[in-house]
Amino acid sequence: MRKSNGLLLWLLLVSTILLTPALQAEEAYWEYTFRPGDTIWKLAKTYTTSVNNWLAIQKLNQIDRGNDRQIKPGERIKIPVSMLKYQPAPATVIATSDKVSLVRADGSRHTLAAYNKLYSGDTIITGADQFVSLRFADGSHMNILPGSEVSMDALSQYDQTGMIDTQVRLKQGNIDTRASKQAPGNRFEVITPSAVTAVRGTRFRVTSDASEVTRAEVVEGVVGVSAGESAQQVNAGYGVVAEKGKPVSPPVKLLDAPVATFNDNKISWQALDGAKAYRYQLASDAGFNHILQDKVLSGRSADLSALTPGDYHARLRGIDAQQLQGLNTQLAIAISPPPPPVEEPEADIWPLFIPPAIFLIGL
Repeated sequence: MRKSNGLLLWLLLVSTILLTPALQAEEAYWEYTFRPGDTIWKLAKTYTTSVNNWLAIQKLNQIDRGNDRQIKPGERIKIPVSMLKYQPAPATVIATSDKVSLVRADGSRHTLAAYNKLYSGDTIITGADQFVSLRFADGSHMNILPGSEVSMDALSQYDQTGMIDTQVRLKQGNIDTRASKQAPGNRFEVITPSAVTAVRGTRFRVTSDASEVTRAEVVEGVVGVSAGESAQQVNAGYGVVAEKGKPVSPPVKLLDAPVATFNDNKISWQALDGAKAYRYQLASDAGFNHILQDKVLSGRSADLSALTPGDYHARLRGIDAQQLQGLNTQLAIAISPPPPPVEEPEADIWPLFIPPAIFLIGL
């Protein structure tokens, strides 16, 4: 497993990848269940990058040389993930705004387009009012919001094991992730300058600002956060702030979802105690894969009358004093076309009467 000098956020779920404690030298293992006819040599040849790994695997599992044939079917052995064969497991661009920058691993620059495939080493850069939605090989989804820089550190699938390794680096900006329930051995991580978020199926948001402060908000699931000697468990509905060199903040209850209404092409919402601002988003779909607008507002209304008439989905949440974003309110809305102009009735026009000319002709 890749080392990280930052904080470690990890989901409290059991997986067949076994992780050593955070911030120590880490190694990940794949557990294999022995079958009739298996040998360590055969496993090394089938699953690892070199048949010569058989000796290290035998030593790791404390198997005496030549005794692997005595391993009974059903017994489990560990194989380091770093030894496994792997191949690319690209992510797919579901939707993107115009003119989003894509920097390939070789340094070449392109304009991102829907259905592009992303590979390890690729980087996406969004400008103001630009959005990207991705789908990963394990079925997870990620929305990249404006002003973000996100790199694909690792997008790999380990041959024949079915395990998928996804590592995304958020250098700055905001992402909203819906991680699929991970199959045994899968890994999904979001790395920032001050934190690593490892998940096994949850809904969470991560923000990394210019001062390298990471904020994580858990919408579904349970996440553990550790840094040095400090550790916190973060349940759904709570968030934390992580800074380099400091203990992780105690979990803070996220702001409740705002109460909002939609009338006359305008969204209005009630004030939330503790809210310093509100984040408003608009999408063309309920899953928010096609985001059209993303704004931080100080007021409590948004006028949508300038939108093209049609059906939309709006999402709203409060932002507290620590800049942690709260729970969402989501509305399905329909923008109505403006009423046709009222035609003024034409005024009655009477024809101008011109009396006939009378000419007197002398006799």
